[in-house]
Amino acid sequence: MVFDWQTIAVALIVAGAFFYVARRGLARLRSFRAGSKAEAGCETGCGKCGEEVIPARSANVLIQISPPKGGRRKSA
Repeated sequence: MVFDWQTIAVALIVAGAFFYVARRGLARLRSFRAGSKAEAGCETGCGKCGEEVIPARSANVLIQISPPKGGRRKSA
């Protein structure tokens, strides 16, 4: 069997795809067993996200759009 550059390139691409899928699969499996860890993401379903209080940010209003003070719009 002859190995030319195209065969090697295809083998490298297939190996890279395999490692990518394996890495994503392991990350997905690890998210199921994260449990009560503090760094667990919301997709684990541990229920911790609902208990945390998020401080409110003050909104910086650049332009406030409101209805005209006269009540009705002037027609042209």
